[in-house]
Amino acid sequence: MKTDDLLDKTFLITGASSGIGSAIAYELAARGANLIISARRTEKLNRVAEKSKQLGAGKVYLFPLDLSILDQIDRLELFIENNELTIDGLINSAGFGYSGNFVQMDFAKVEKMFQVNVLGLMYLTQRIAIKMIDQGFGEIINLASLAGKVATADYAIYAATKSAIISFSHALRLELKDSGVHLTVVNFGPVNTPFFDQIEEQRREKSLNSYFTLEVEKAAKIVVNSLGKNKREVNRPFILSMGAIVYQLAPQFTEKIIVNYFDA
Repeated sequence: MKTDDLLDKTFLITGASSGIGSAIAYELAARGANLIISARRTEKLNRVAEKSKQLGAGKVYLFPLDLSILDQIDRLELFIENNELTIDGLINSAGFGYSGNFVQMDFAKVEKMFQVNVLGLMYLTQRIAIKMIDQGFGEIINLASLAGKVATADYAIYAATKSAIISFSHALRLELKDSGVHLTVVNFGPVNTPFFDQIEEQRREKSLNSYFTLEVEKAAKIVVNSLGKNKREVNRPFILSMGAIVYQLAPQFTEKIIVNYFDA
């Protein structure tokens, strides 16, 4: 069903070829928005674009993008300018993670996670925020994770990248407060996406079969429904967000629960 608040507005979505990113594209398409979808895999972007059009999207633009290569972000900015596009919203959904013991991890994986999850996100956000400030309006949603609030073994680097996004988002939101540009950071617990393809089997099974794991369509609705609400932060599911608060108050107690759960 198309809604007037999103109809004909233009949203740039990273990580749009699969997972939460593609589900966000479909949710926005069903509400009549225009889309600029980006990800590394062109063939998957084409499929997302076709389905988005079938669902009722206005215009759909594709731009293959590897966030770890800053020159490609520059080319995306030029693409936006050449097509005279006004970005109403930027949704930073791209990201990935490896699990594993940090001291045994190939450091190239560490660098790649920070290049994509943090530095690429920051650079793209800067370039789009400048445009939004000039036009006097806009909305940015950064997808971080509850993993950035609660530390768990074998996710040291992934959690560090998400923690960086959370801190960056809150500081930038304050910098933008008088510009007409609003920023929201969204933190999910486990979501049933291809992210778990990289995860050790025992943890993958426990996470995907958990009562707290969100289906990707529900996660996308939560993101899209937060647009225009001027929220500082969105944390879902609620029970895990409460767990993050308990972790700040009683970290040793919380860590024992986490260790016992995954080692069982």
